[in-house]
Formats: sequence, structure tokens, C-alpha cells
Amino acid sequence: MKLVNKNIGAYPLYISILVLFSVLVSCKKFVDVSPPDGMLDWETTFNNEGSATAAVVELYPAYDKDVLPFLSYLCGLSADELVSTTTASAEFLNNSITITNTNNSSDLWATAFSNIRKCNLAIEGLNRSTNLTTGIKNQLSGEMKFMRAALLFNLLNLYGKIPLPLSIDELENAKLPRAGTEEAWSKILTDLQSAKALLKAEYPSAERARVNKYAASALLARAYLYHKEWAKAEAEASEVIGSGLYTLGNPTGTFKKGSNETILQLYAQTGRSPLATYYVPGNAGITPRYFLRAGFDLAFEKNTAGVDDLRKSNWTGKNNAGVYYVNKYKILTGSGDEYSIFLRLGELYLIRAEARAQQNKLNRSGSAETDLNVIRARAGLEDKTGLNKAAMLAAVEQERKLELFGEYPHRWFDLKRSAGFADASKSRADEVLMPLKGAFWQSTDVLFPIPSGQIRVNPALDQNAGY
Repeated sequence: MKLVNKNIGAYPLYISILVLFSVLVSCKKFVDVSPPDGMLDWETTFNNEGSATAAVVELYPAYDKDVLPFLSYLCGLSADELVSTTTASAEFLNNSITITNTNNSSDLWATAFSNIRKCNLAIEGLNRSTNLTTGIKNQLSGEMKFMRAALLFNLLNLYGKIPLPLSIDELENAKLPRAGTEEAWSKILTDLQSAKALLKAEYPSAERARVNKYAASALLARAYLYHKEWAKAEAEASEVIGSGLYTLGNPTGTFKKGSNETILQLYAQTGRSPLATYYVPGNAGITPRYFLRAGFDLAFEKNTAGVDDLRKSNWTGKNNAGVYYVNKYKILTGSGDEYSIFLRLGELYLIRAEARAQQNKLNRSGSAETDLNVIRARAGLEDKTGLNKAAMLAAVEQERKLELFGEYPHRWFDLKRSAGFADASKSRADEVLMPLKGAFWQSTDVLFPIPSGQIRVNPALDQNAGY
């Protein structure tokens, strides 16, 4: 049976359904058997293919508009990527986030848990559905488990221990304590493994704008890398790279919606990524709200012919004042051909390079060196050869910095999760950010504070150290 919403661009057909679904999600009093009286019921939404699909695909534009931009620029400020023309984000730039900070409490914490509630409702509704085919239920359930895992992954890496609201019983969810980090990792990995098993290799919609099996595998590779399961990270990355569906192209087209490098992108009816609004100036006489830290441009190499790294020439811009900014997404107005990218092949090569280096697979065929140089070759740079383990890990970190800047909290999460190069008892965040940010930086800043309002309404939550 064909999906009614075969093309994700058909969102307007389901506006009334999405409104009702949002009302249900925002309701404070759920019970664990059925939704509240007068609200959308399982029969209406999750036993009908069109409305069930609409309820699921709603999460993609929500992530694009309400999750990805804030994660990207707030964590870029917290790391060594971005600075800002506005004082509103100064607490992130100075790693001095207060427990009442609105960006932290609303844009990072509350938005994530609101979307997790939607995932829980959809998963429950699909489990109870009696009319949907097995194929449709598997696809939609796989998408929701993927999205829930992605949201939990973000929260875990932002806050450390987090509550795990995995049911639709909001009364119980409101009283949950923070689960241990290993319990959270277990749930993230289980959701992604389940999603991968449920999903097919074929995309369920046009434009790679919904999750398929390889998107689940790609996020699983990232999760295994962060969890230091090197062999599993390598295996998942290899599965995606070896699928034949994705190829690296010229950097000029990486962030176009038709890019063959894209594993998963987020549909936007306008063809414009919300990230451009934050990163790109309206004209060369303006400095954007969030721009690259002074000296970031110097990290890019020139090749032996004296030509700049193609990522610098294609993915950064410079205004009349000489300020460099993130220029991956370029379209600010009108109709465009850019969607925000959730996952792309370049990251998978770097995941595999790091995982192989950690297993001492450093040189020759099937090694970290091979993967590192695939990325460097695409950037127009010469190969690096003969590196030992420490040098290889440093080289991979540098390529991640220059390949993935501005797209997601990659740099912030990388600095937090990695041991120091000079002193393994410290984090890379300590090594990099303490000299850069001076007295503002404390080792406890690697975790953001639990919002005070959440602790006030749920005394079972405890605060992170340093706040």
C-alpha cells in the first residue's frame, strides 16, 4: 500500500490533524490507557494511514525550526566556533549559564521533552493500531524511535544524567528523577537498533526527507562512537558508506537539497534552512548574529599549489569588515534549494576514521588514514600519511572541526567527550577552552545546568555540579 503522504511536501493536507495532535501533546493530564475525553483518539489518528503519517512527519519540521538552530549556535558559542553580536547569548559564549537562562530552559530542555512526548504518543498509538498494515506501522514506528533517540542523545550530551519519560503517563513522567548516563545510553542505543530493524533501505518519501534504515545506522554509528564502542561504530559507518546510496561530491553542492551526500535532511517548504537566518548577513556590510571566532579561518590549510581548502572557499563567507561567518546555507529570502542536513556522508567517514584509529587501524588499506584522506581529498588537500595513533586522533579532530562547523553541536560535543591530548585526565574542553576563555571556564561547564523551574516543579531532579 502506498503512503498517502508519499511526498513530505504535502503537509498542508494534514493541518487540522496536526493541530489536534499538538493539542493532545500539550494536555497536562494523560492517563496510561487512553487519551483524555474529547481529545484525539487512537482510532482517529493511528488507525488511519494518512493521519498517522501526518502525526509522524510533523516532527521533522519541528526539529528543523525549534531544535537544530538552537543546538547549533548555542553550542557553537559554548565551544570555540562562534561569537555573537547580541548580548542575549553571552552566558553561552562565556560558559556562565545561569539556572534561569531562557535559551537553556525553553529552547534546549523544554522543546526536546515536548517533542519526546509526541514521539511517545505516536509509538503508543502505532502499537495499539489495528487497521494499519505491518509495513506502515514498522516505518512510522521506526521513524519515531529514531527521533526519540536523537532527542535523548542531544539531552544526554548537554546535561549528563536526564529523566527518561518513555510512556504517555504525564503524571508519572513529571515525577521522574534523572536516570544514570548508562541507562540513558542503553535506551538511545536500543531505540536506534529497533529503528534500524523496522526500517527499509528505501526512503518512504522524496528528497531523503524521512528516515530510512541507513539514517538509523548513521545515527547509531555516532552514538557508538560517543559511547566508545569503536568496533560497532566502525561497522555501522561501514554499512552506510558501503551501501552505494551516498557519494561525496564537490563542496559547492553539499548543502543543496539534491546532494547525493545527504543521508537525512529536513524538508522546508521554502527551500531555506533556518540556520541561514542566524549565520548569514543580509549584505556584505552587515555582521550576522552568530559568526566564526576570530582566527577560525586560519585553521584551514592551503594545498601545495597554494589553493585554499575548498571548505573555506565554499562554506565560509567574509563581510566587508573581514569577519568570517558560516556560509553553508546561503539563501535568506524567496524560494530556495536548501534543506537543513541532519546526517551526511562526510561525518560517517570521520566517525569511521576515529573508530579505526582507536582500534590502532592507522595506516594502509581499510584504515583511519584511508578515511581521513577521503575527506581531505574532497577539500582539495594532499594526503596525510604515516601518522601514529595520537597524531591520527588529532588529525581526525581537526578535520571534524573544519568539516562539521556550524551544522550541529559537533565541536562542543567533541571537546566534551574526548580526553585531553597532553593530559588524558582532563577533557579536550579543558585543554582548548581554558586558555581561550580564561576565568570564565570551569571544568564543570561541560554540562549545562538543569533549569531551576524544572527542579522547582519536580524535586526529584538534582542539579549539575557547579551551578
